[in-house]
Amino acid sequence: MRRTLLPWVVAFGIAVLGAVGTVATLNATLFGPGAFVQVYLDALARGDASDALSLPGVDAGGRAAGASTALLRDGALAGLSDIHQTGDESRAGDRWITFDWTSPHGSGTTTFQVKRIGTRFGLFPEWGFAVSPVATVSLAVEHDPHFTVNGAAEVSATTSNAPSDYAVLVPGSYTFAHGSRYLTATPRLVLADTVGQNLSVQVDIQANARFVAAVDARLRAQLTACAKQTVLFPTGCPFGQAIDNRVSSAPAWSIVSYPTTRIEPGAEFGSWVVPGVAGTAHLRVSVTSLYDGKVTTFDQDVPFQLRARLAFGADGSITVDLR
Repeated sequence: MRRTLLPWVVAFGIAVLGAVGTVATLNATLFGPGAFVQVYLDALARGDASDALSLPGVDAGGRAAGASTALLRDGALAGLSDIHQTGDESRAGDRWITFDWTSPHGSGTTTFQVKRIGTRFGLFPEWGFAVSPVATVSLAVEHDPHFTVNGAAEVSATTSNAPSDYAVLVPGSYTFAHGSRYLTATPRLVLADTVGQNLSVQVDIQANARFVAAVDARLRAQLTACAKQTVLFPTGCPFGQAIDNRVSSAPAWSIVSYPTTRIEPGAEFGSWVVPGVAGTAHLRVSVTSLYDGKVTTFDQDVPFQLRARLAFGADGSITVDLR
């Protein structure tokens, strides 16, 4: 009887040992902390912020306090590639998992702090981030509230040049810029490679060449119209000339040189101005002396400084208010 049972006992023992070995192997691989982080990074790689945020420790309690979550979305992610694990350490009961990765605008190495949060199926460990894998970007969007991050359109949380804090998923590259019909900004790259780091970026929005050309055309047209007014001080215009004696003919204005248009941000957020730019008009008018009645001709160039306030209409049109 013992001889009959022995093979079965041996077979059962081997099976148990095999099962234990299989569980151990799965715990170290498929259900290990590295595999958990890999799932998170795979979500970032395909630009799936929703899946990344659904993982334990990403969405709960670990985000940067007070930071906007507007950039924690699919469109803000640039994607990752060449993801591979390079480290796994145990420290103070947590696991520190390190991965190398490549983004469209740079590569890096990131270490994640992971902890065990439970058990799956009574056999396999369940993992979560001990520290949420986010960084904080202090973003100053200057002179206009609209900006893009990795091509996705966003609106600043403030209506001033002051910076605002935004949470971003780590790791990743984030390119901040602005591009619209009349405004532009040099793209600024932020490489978020460290959990919890504080980054800063400035998006300096300025008038583009199309804006300058459009305003220049409007200013030239308005100055030309000013020159058609037969008065010493054309209404709503930047030039004029006082005459001490009596004017005895209709003043005839012409433009000698138009100002070179330059556009700068105004004092108020979102406003634009043409600062003091120099131009020259010419006035020809007959003048009768009040002293002796002699008639002379005032025939001179009249320098002037042009200033204008600019505004965008709801339809994208430009309003030019000469000052």
